[in-house]
Amino acid sequence: MTNPIQRASLLTFIAITFIGTFGIEFWLINQGVRFDTEVIQYTPIGWLLLTMWMPGLAALIAAKFVEGLSFAELKESLLLRLGSIGPYLLVFLIAPLAFAGMYGLSWALGLTTPDWGMSTLILATGNDESITPESVFQLMLPLSIVIGPLMHFFFALGEEIGWRGYLLTRLMPLGKVKAYALVGILWGLWHAPIIWVGFNYPDHPVAGIGMMCLLTSAFGLFINEMTLHYRSAYLAAFIHAAVNAQGFGIWMWLFPDTSPFFGGATGFTGIIVWLCIGTMTTKMLAKLKILN
Repeated sequence: MTNPIQRASLLTFIAITFIGTFGIEFWLINQGVRFDTEVIQYTPIGWLLLTMWMPGLAALIAAKFVEGLSFAELKESLLLRLGSIGPYLLVFLIAPLAFAGMYGLSWALGLTTPDWGMSTLILATGNDESITPESVFQLMLPLSIVIGPLMHFFFALGEEIGWRGYLLTRLMPLGKVKAYALVGILWGLWHAPIIWVGFNYPDHPVAGIGMMCLLTSAFGLFINEMTLHYRSAYLAAFIHAAVNAQGFGIWMWLFPDTSPFFGGATGFTGIIVWLCIGTMTTKMLAKLKILN
């Protein structure tokens, strides 16, 4: 960790991250691009993937050119290490269980109803007769658990080198509560332009930004604890990738009518589940630290 707070480095990171990302996204929005579920498939994905690497690029620039770290020092400073395989294997289990909890809670609260016949997915694929509920469960769920995290990893790494490897470690001198809160809020606000035009919270352009900050803070409790305990931005990226894979996996088709603001992975149910998982993780890792 860096001690004391290096304001010039932090301001450089924040400026590059937000100006770079917002510049690209507002340029896309100005061309008429929206991010609603119905049209996101037509979005210039390449540009969006570049924005996912903006925090990582900003972290490298701030650490190298403002803090003056050598390339060898960057590895330790940005937590660029894999660590042991154990926590990665655990994530394969935690991610789908977390989503099962979110949608199960949403169903229990009357916020959604399962579409066991996968009619929405079948309709979206042009009524392809080869698409059946059985084939979807047998193929999509295992793929989202095993292959999905690997597919999303590279792009999640771009974010996590910035949010966890750089920003979290630089803010820890403020204390865990303040550091976690600031990372969560900044991470949430970073999504503001695409939320404004439909991403995650259609029809809630302003309130959706606030919800995103709550969600990133709640999810951040888990991912921050894991990152600091295992000292690995790669692990943070893998967690992020596993969660993204679930978010774009079977759940959106099994529960197509879920309110994104109140239920599912992006609503209050998602926040509640991540707070529970994060709290349990904090306690478990504290015990492990004592035992070690």
